[in-house]
Amino acid sequence: MLINILVDTLVTGLPLVPVVLGVFIVLQIRQDFDLTVEGSYAFGGGVAGILIVAGVNPVVAMIAAAAAGFAAGMATTALTLFLRLPVLLAGLVMNMALFSITLRVLGLPTLSLAGMQTIFSAVAPAPGRAADLATSAVLGGIVVLMLAAFAVFLKTEVGLALRASGVNERMVRSQGVSDRGMLILSLGMSNALSAFGGALTIQMQGYADVNMGSGVFVLGAGSVLLGMLFLNPGGSQVVRIVLAVLLGGLVYRLILVAALRFGLPAGDLKAVTALTLIIAVAAQGYLAPAVQRYTVRLRERRTPANSSARARIGASHG
Repeated sequence: MLINILVDTLVTGLPLVPVVLGVFIVLQIRQDFDLTVEGSYAFGGGVAGILIVAGVNPVVAMIAAAAAGFAAGMATTALTLFLRLPVLLAGLVMNMALFSITLRVLGLPTLSLAGMQTIFSAVAPAPGRAADLATSAVLGGIVVLMLAAFAVFLKTEVGLALRASGVNERMVRSQGVSDRGMLILSLGMSNALSAFGGALTIQMQGYADVNMGSGVFVLGAGSVLLGMLFLNPGGSQVVRIVLAVLLGGLVYRLILVAALRFGLPAGDLKAVTALTLIIAVAAQGYLAPAVQRYTVRLRERRTPANSSARARIGASHG
């Protein structure tokens, strides 16, 4: 039972890690809310699905999906910059528009990929536990490369400017960095990642659906909060940031998979998702500060003891 839960968590959770990373960029770095990621997730899945059915190489289809997501992010940015809509409202408008656009792309609500060539076809030709393990290995490799690239990006000048723009916009502008440019970059990246996650998901599950983006932002936000709670990454701790994204996404998915494995009806998953988000928010607001205070006190207790020990050692040598 435990092995099945863990494997199912990897198979269904790893494709969502790019989405969690996209939500992290807007929610934690930019400190804003962009609901476009829900529409971009389904839009990216739809674009990749229709291209794969047309015989396009699945890798090319995934790149096209990410580009489509980036374009959706640019549309949200345009609404924000030119119509002066808040990012939350602009994202809500784009999310509704993308539903119709995705339906037009697919041509019907659900598109099957049965018999089509995907990135998993070579390693998982037939269903089974071995196929699930092989799929997890491929997804794991993709996710590791993506997170490593993001970690490297965060250490560049542009990455540092992006992280600073969400903390203090005035300081960033005083350093000659365009806040508009950072908004374009953050919304473009987050939606490209969400669409890329959608492209991975449809190949894993074997079909694209126009409604597959419903609740994705809540899932991403809950995963981010869980990851922050477990690892509490600081502003300069790049490794902890990417690990928080990975761990948060997998733990969030583990909760849902375990609920289904223990007999919870599929119709109750929305309630489990909402409850998990509430618990994550409450823990982030109350448990994390308490743990931090305890850690500080523990360090304060150890510091005098270490100082006195060093003093005694110095006196003995003298």
